[in-house]
Amino acid sequence: MIKAGALYFAIVIALVIAIISASLIMLASHYRNMYLKEIRFTRLQNNISTGIEISLLNKINMDTVELDLYGNGTDSVFIKKKSWGVFDLAVVSTYILQDTLQKAFLIGNLPDSLSVYLSDEDRPLSISGTTKIRGSVRLPKSGLRKSYVNGKSYSNSELIYDGKVLKSTRYLTALDTILIKKIKKRFTHTSSELPLLDRAEITQSFLDSTLSFRLKPRAILKNIKLKGNLVLYADSSVKVSSTSELEGVQIYAPYIQIEDGFKGNCQLFASDSISIGKNASLNYPSVAGVISSEKVERFPKITLAEHARFEGILFTYEAKRSALQTLVSLQRNSLVKGEVYAGLIKLDSGVRVEGKVTCNRFLMQSSHTIYENIII
Repeated sequence: MIKAGALYFAIVIALVIAIISASLIMLASHYRNMYLKEIRFTRLQNNISTGIEISLLNKINMDTVELDLYGNGTDSVFIKKKSWGVFDLAVVSTYILQDTLQKAFLIGNLPDSLSVYLSDEDRPLSISGTTKIRGSVRLPKSGLRKSYVNGKSYSNSELIYDGKVLKSTRYLTALDTILIKKIKKRFTHTSSELPLLDRAEITQSFLDSTLSFRLKPRAILKNIKLKGNLVLYADSSVKVSSTSELEGVQIYAPYIQIEDGFKGNCQLFASDSISIGKNASLNYPSVAGVISSEKVERFPKITLAEHARFEGILFTYEAKRSALQTLVSLQRNSLVKGEVYAGLIKLDSGVRVEGKVTCNRFLMQSSHTIYENIII
């Protein structure tokens, strides 16, 4: 005869064994699910990487494209592209079961190997002082010469470092006309139909739809934080204070002023002029572009003030070359990492450009005179 205590003990032991067994089964199931999820995530990452490579290598239309990567229906990638200022914005999405992975990124164009393009106006480019040109250049057929200016002769041993001198034409290399038309169309946007910007902080992911706002007349952006997929429109001037934080934002206005000491990155487009203050720092990928309007009486220009730093693209555009031409003025000790494109480029002492400059003419002003096509 089995005692009741022994039966109770057996039941307890069986229960403990059942709990341990169930725990082991659940743990094994959990690790299996984690393993399968890790495999799916690895596949998703590989699919995203493939989608990014396809976006960079192929001319995907500005629309959504679905691709079956391996023809088995299990690895699909969605690629959506649209214009974002001077860049293309691509969003790549992929999914397996309930797992989804998305990535947004900007696409630019590879620059050529030139450091200087100066159109041929039948006058040479002269260099003096400590000027150093590194990389190949395209210059007028009259070439490159040493010059003695303001009591200074050319002090370096070579005229060109790590490059060669090629011939330019009488015209600037043309900008992308389709891109210019898209930017011009933004200026005709009816901003009165848009909501007024009335929030001090907005963050909008590039995976979501674009938010557009209008600004008050003579708007001053201060103590404000705007980040991501945002576009601001103004019918008059816009001033951006150094207390503002802008990241990835686009601004369209007749005149844009960036105050001294501002730090951030954004794309600025104006029909009149853009002024970037002293010690300001616009990080990559920033853009400052002036698209000349026939209604503007003054000649379009961009000014980069003393000790300012700009990483990206500075450009001016006019449909037909005017007598005054468009101007980019790089003031004393300013730094550009990227590309500068204008009819006229004015250089002060201590200016440094790490990239490419394209213009019809260089200007340099001393206390007594204005020099043309002379870099000191």
